[in-house]
Amino acid sequence: MIRSLVLAAAIASVAVPVLAQPREAQEAPCLRQRNIYDYQVVPGNRSLIVTDTSRRRYRLNFIGQCYNLQYQFGLAFRSRGVGTLSCIAPGDEVLKNDPVGPPQCIVRSVEYQTRALDIADQQEADKRRDHRGDR
Repeated sequence: MIRSLVLAAAIASVAVPVLAQPREAQEAPCLRQRNIYDYQVVPGNRSLIVTDTSRRRYRLNFIGQCYNLQYQFGLAFRSRGVGTLSCIAPGDEVLKNDPVGPPQCIVRSVEYQTRALDIADQQEADKRRDHRGDR
């Protein structure tokens, strides 16, 4: 009987913090090629914010800098998964039509775009604008 109570207490102490996390933190981000709706360039050319058709926002982080994204009218996504319902994953590519630089940007990681990341992006954009003197 005591053994059962100790086991139940141990399980409850592990389960409560997991249940307290937001839903997005529990599930791995899955951006499907078929559901891509819009994208927004992040200052610094190391990330891209992609919105899907259900208006969930994802952040694609690149291995290196991905130049000239702000000048692209359309981007394509190449996934190593099977079909258009596979999730964008590390190693997949964002394809662009750039005659000067490399035609693809390789994805390092995929995460949900959070409010904290929005604030950090805005601060980075303000810092870059102040540095250039565009007031």
